[in-house]
Amino acid sequence: MATYTPSPELTEALKSFTEKQEAADQAREALRNAVAADLKTYDVTADAIATYLPWSGETVRGIAREFGVPRKRKPTVRSIKPKKRVGGETSD
Repeated sequence: MATYTPSPELTEALKSFTEKQEAADQAREALRNAVAADLKTYDVTADAIATYLPWSGETVRGIAREFGVPRKRKPTVRSIKPKKRVGGETSD
């Protein structure tokens, strides 16, 4: 069986691909940081920022959670599971 050695064209194409992929990863992280900074700095919602991005509002909300951005409003959804009283205290 013959031993395979990649051609110079393949080697160069792979090198170029790897460099561009690393640059894209760095650009994506910079964009995520900028999104989190805008959410912290301006009174703007995730959906408003998402209109300018290639991401959905839910993706922007995920970035906000990841970067510890405070919520704009308190959650309105609560558990429907009734709390049990145990020894004068409530527990879930």
